[in-house]
Amino acid sequence: MKLPKYVTVGPFTIQLVCVPHELMYEISEAQGAFLIKPPYKIYLDKEMIDVGGPDAVNVLIHELLHVGYYQYNLKEKEEETVVNSFGNFITEVLCHSEIKDWIRHNTKKFAVKCE
Repeated sequence: MKLPKYVTVGPFTIQLVCVPHELMYEISEAQGAFLIKPPYKIYLDKEMIDVGGPDAVNVLIHELLHVGYYQYNLKEKEEETVVNSFGNFITEVLCHSEIKDWIRHNTKKFAVKCE
């Protein structure tokens, strides 16, 4: 499944940009990066995204949480405010955003049922 080009969470539309591995990881020592200025972009290691699976989902969610931190202005907030904000933000990502199907596709084979 192909990664969408954009993800909308709350009032923000963020462009998802896959960058060659050599630029992301080997040069900048990062697997992803969020730019906190319009136009909003998340840069992702193309090799990691192409492989998919939990590691790719993890780096994307990590960068999206930076968006949530920025969106809810969480600097110096109390724990309960941070937890509630991230809970709301992740629910928005998993239930309403363009990225929800990509995340499900890349985690489906790892799902387990509680007994």
